[in-house]
Amino acid sequence: MAEEDGELVGFIACGANRDEDAAPEAGEVRTLFVVYSHWRAGVGRALLAAGLDELRRLGYSEATVWSFADNARANEFYEANGFVRDGAERTEAAWAHILEVRYRRSL
Repeated sequence: MAEEDGELVGFIACGANRDEDAAPEAGEVRTLFVVYSHWRAGVGRALLAAGLDELRRLGYSEATVWSFADNARANEFYEANGFVRDGAERTEAAWAHILEVRYRRSL
């Protein structure tokens, strides 16, 4: 969780990988959110670093994250932080069947 002046400006959630094809060594970045006013201020990078450290602490050697295929800003962020698309795609009713792509990186 990231706060500024007592207000929440971002959060991350990481843990066991929920994908059916997940290897035991793969953890998952389940969500990463930063308030718009704090984009490009290092908050996302710091949260991601903390989340990846937590996955390492939990014994995982790689991490995955799902992102909307058309979310160029998020996808560039993940790629700049060492994630690469692994070819997996999905859609879910909860997200109006918007195409998601999976990214993966070593820890």
